[in-house]
Amino acid sequence: MHAESRFPDGRESRRHVTRAAILALAAVVAIAGAACGSTSGTPRTAEATPSTAFVTTTATPQPSSASATTSPTPLPPCTNAAATPTGPGTSVASTGAIWTVATGLDQPDDLLYNNGSLLVGVLGSGSIEVLAPGAATTTLPIHLSELEGMVYIGANLYVAGQAQDAVFEWQGATRLQKVIQLNPVAGQAGVDGIGTQNGELIVPDSPRGVVDWVDPMNGSIQKHVGGFTRPTGAWPTRDGALLVADEYGNAAVRLAANGTRGDLVRNLPIVDDVVQDSRGDNFAVTADASGGRLVQLVNGSTRDLADRLQAPQGLAIDGADNLYFSEAGAGRVDLLIRAFKLVPLRAGAPSSTQPVCIDIERAAGFNDAITLEGTGGVHVLEQPGAGTRGAVLLMGCTGTSPCGVTALSGTRRDVLQLPSL
Repeated sequence: MHAESRFPDGRESRRHVTRAAILALAAVVAIAGAACGSTSGTPRTAEATPSTAFVTTTATPQPSSASATTSPTPLPPCTNAAATPTGPGTSVASTGAIWTVATGLDQPDDLLYNNGSLLVGVLGSGSIEVLAPGAATTTLPIHLSELEGMVYIGANLYVAGQAQDAVFEWQGATRLQKVIQLNPVAGQAGVDGIGTQNGELIVPDSPRGVVDWVDPMNGSIQKHVGGFTRPTGAWPTRDGALLVADEYGNAAVRLAANGTRGDLVRNLPIVDDVVQDSRGDNFAVTADASGGRLVQLVNGSTRDLADRLQAPQGLAIDGADNLYFSEAGAGRVDLLIRAFKLVPLRAGAPSSTQPVCIDIERAAGFNDAITLEGTGGVHVLEQPGAGTRGAVLLMGCTGTSPCGVTALSGTRRDVLQLPSL
């Protein structure tokens, strides 16, 4: 038995209608997945039966002796809204798929991946471009002559100025506060890439062949390690070591937490940057003007991942262990897919009743299951699993409340912003 009541003006209560609507919504969540295709990534045909279809519910107030009714309405198959990624073409040889994610930049240099976005330090224009998959590119209100390395410590962004041979903290708007002033060497380029470890700034004093650990609060040098020719990049590892790119030393070096030093590779010309992925694999770029290379470092030797690059300068790894690299000579930023990547959608507002396909680019040999999670008003209808396609429904995505989808596979994750309704 359910309770009934009336409003003061005699209108019947909608309590029983609300309960029915809730039950109908539960049915929607339980059976929605079948409307948009199989887990193999192949869209289903439109002939979804009411017993397996996503349904919409209409609840109408009824007399107390009647219950609310539901009218199942099958959703159509998901629509393919994926953009077509482009790459550098045959000018670059690679072992996997390469997407070009930015072009027309004036000497893109160091890169920083942070919280789903890629920050690009553009040396020629002295600016920082922010690329977020699925969103428009934005420019931070920073201008610094020959802007180079960037790093976050907590919520604070630090940037290196090569012309000034100094590191600055960005304080919002156009304000930059100098943290440390190095000692310039006449005729030599100043500081290049920077990093962080245990809350300290890692600042390669490039012209002096020294790596400094700097307190970001007061700019004091806590310790330093020398013996480099021109250190230009620093990357902290999970085990407390530090990887250092020694550009003119033609080497990549590992400084262990206990102070011991070992070579990752030697006799590799112009090593400009070095990184390590979540599995402990190491990578470097060599900044040759026309024969630049992206390589994996394995037991003191190299394995080419991409070559014939035009002066690659920066490296970054996203949450799925894919590799971003800049080509200063070509004015572009590229992405080598090593695990999986969500394919951005074409521009255009989707319908709140039309499921949208979510396509995934997989690297050759990466066969692990992938799970989608929606944020905001995104409802996941189909999981890609071991396939290359899932499906979502955008229910409440607006300009003030943007939506996104996250793809997860073990500890790897990728994010994509979705269009607003």
